[in-house]
Amino acid sequence: MTASLENLRNAIEALAQDGGEYRLVCARHGDEPVPATGLCFESRATARVAARAVEQYRQSLREYDPALAVHEIVVVQAGNHRHRTHRDEQSAPAELQQFRQRHD
Repeated sequence: MTASLENLRNAIEALAQDGGEYRLVCARHGDEPVPATGLCFESRATARVAARAVEQYRQSLREYDPALAVHEIVVVQAGNHRHRTHRDEQSAPAELQQFRQRHD
């Protein structure tokens, strides 16, 4: 049985830590995906666990809203990330630029 949206959100928030070094972002656009917006994680490993939970959350949410955007979620160091637009390609962290080069 699929975990409820509330349980998944609670699990993601429980993994978060104020001042953590890692964040979750969309590989293509650099946006932080709901429900991880504004959350930081202590380690890359913890952030990866959170990323899987975010993917499950968004997949479950898509059952109610099929138009919900699909994001390729990646882990980045918090200091290397800022919100950006499609035209702001040069500001993307190197990890995101490398991901795009492999998948475009």
